[in-house]
Amino acid sequence: MSAAPDPVPAPAPADPWHRVHPLTPVVKGWLAILVLAGGFVNIVLDDLVSAYFGGRDSPAPDFDPGRVDTVFWWVLAGIVLLVLLVAGAVVLVAWWFTRYQVTPEHVRVRSGVLFRQERQARLDRVQAIDIHRPFLPRLLGLAELKFEVADAGQSAVSLSYLTHDRARALRGELLGRLGLAAAPGGPAGADPAAGPGGLPGGRARRPAPWAATGDEERPVLAVPVPRLLGSVLASGSAVVLAALLVAAPVALVLDPVAGPAVLAAWLPGLISFGAVAYRRFEQGYRFRLLRIPEGMRVRYGLFSVRSQTVPTGRIQAVGVDQPLLWRPFGWYRIRVNVAGYGPAAGESDAMRSTLLPVGTLPEVRTVLHLALPGARDGDLTALLGEGLHGLGAQGRYTTSPRRARWLDPLAHRRTGFAATEDVLAVRSGRLSRRTDVLPHEKTQSVAVSQGPLERALGLADVQLHSTPGPVTVAVAHLDTGDARALAAAQAAHAAGARRLADAPRHPRTPLQERA
Repeated sequence: MSAAPDPVPAPAPADPWHRVHPLTPVVKGWLAILVLAGGFVNIVLDDLVSAYFGGRDSPAPDFDPGRVDTVFWWVLAGIVLLVLLVAGAVVLVAWWFTRYQVTPEHVRVRSGVLFRQERQARLDRVQAIDIHRPFLPRLLGLAELKFEVADAGQSAVSLSYLTHDRARALRGELLGRLGLAAAPGGPAGADPAAGPGGLPGGRARRPAPWAATGDEERPVLAVPVPRLLGSVLASGSAVVLAALLVAAPVALVLDPVAGPAVLAAWLPGLISFGAVAYRRFEQGYRFRLLRIPEGMRVRYGLFSVRSQTVPTGRIQAVGVDQPLLWRPFGWYRIRVNVAGYGPAAGESDAMRSTLLPVGTLPEVRTVLHLALPGARDGDLTALLGEGLHGLGAQGRYTTSPRRARWLDPLAHRRTGFAATEDVLAVRSGRLSRRTDVLPHEKTQSVAVSQGPLERALGLADVQLHSTPGPVTVAVAHLDTGDARALAAAQAAHAAGARRLADAPRHPRTPLQERA
């Protein structure tokens, strides 16, 4: 008698679809709804007044409140109610067709009524999960959950809007789920429908690079409001804004006839530079850097509050710069290239890659220690000091030769590079000083280029490619021999560092330890 076949396992239940908060369409499209509703009411109300008071021969009569009776108010109330019902129906339909689903593998978002759209992000490709709270959603207790995905260049999936508590809970749940999935078999509390590898059917999933078992936050530093305000006032946009504020009244006094032309040329610049200065203050307000198991977390914003995670392992390059007007105060700024964030799309997104909007030198060293944990503190501190304050060939930096002054008369003595076993540092700029630090294993490629004048002078430029972002690591006008030596050495350093980073770490035996 043959044995009975094993029962076929029941398929895992489908993950439910959830809807976003009902006020989401209103928050996203409140301005368009207000403009359309106002235009409709204005047109209909004008026609109603014309038909009710003026008749056919008076298309634009004078409104006389004494002639208003009950019928007019009932008709007007009916029109307003119709507009509200239509707007409510549009909002309800848009909300009904916007749903999201969280599975062990993906986060999916469906939207659209006539033209349906579905976006998804693989959880094992997610680099960070950030919480964004613009001003209006913040007033309503809502928040947006953004999933930063490697190589996406921008947020691949955004859940907007959820209640703030729901957004925080979902973010914590996903962090915990990814952390549990990274452990073999998963401890108690894992999804019972998942297999041994953490996914339905027993498929193994590569753990997210930033997965951790906790979400504990430890404060690292905070930017005081007076320092932030001073940094904004000492910026180039504030200087131009002050010049416009002084120049326009003076021009009006000197030439009253040309007053309108002066104002016409003055107002756009005033609005533009004033908006830039305000945006920098608004985005850097209450900036806080926190240490978490995944790496670092930054929070900032006055009206629009953001909370975003910067995984330490995904930082590709670090740039420290000091504008000219910040030197008397000893202030610096730190920006980074992060895999998945891509280049900042203008001033509004610049803070996504900023680890310190304005800080002192000890704070810069603290942030660099967190951003580049693999670099030795002594080497990094020495490179940073020489990079920000050094001049000429003193110290360990290799600089541009003297003949480079024909192409770069101001900054040729500042341009240079220095390498350690862990990182490559590049300094540049005379008025605005800058030092960029690139870990060897993050180097993707190296390029050497020469223009016709550089060939005549025996110079060359070296470009070191990393993940796109605000930090561009390049050394200009090096001696041709130094440039080629740098390219060859950096390629060898990068290959060796990547092999060490990718090599499995086996425990050493007592015999190996004694050897």
